[in-house]
Amino acid sequence: MKIRIHEAAARELDEAIKWYELQSQGLGKRFKTSVAAQIRKIRKNPNWFLIESGEIYKVYIPKFPYKIIYTSGKDSIVIWAIAHMHRKPRFWQSRTKN
Repeated sequence: MKIRIHEAAARELDEAIKWYELQSQGLGKRFKTSVAAQIRKIRKNPNWFLIESGEIYKVYIPKFPYKIIYTSGKDSIVIWAIAHMHRKPRFWQSRTKN
């Protein structure tokens, strides 16, 4: 199954990796590894995770206050956000309407 990452979600991921790396050397890499592991799980079984709302799913990033927001279609998965769970709830919703 093909995975597409929305450009804003890719920026969020890059910014979080940089921020964590500034906090502690290697922490950004651990965050990136955790995100990649969750994306692999999404690819294997996209409809297994919790529903955020409607057709939108969420999967939490272990040991980090982030979640991946995505939709799953017949042939592809779209990651709409790499969202911090304590900032601006639902800021990503306008992305899914385009």
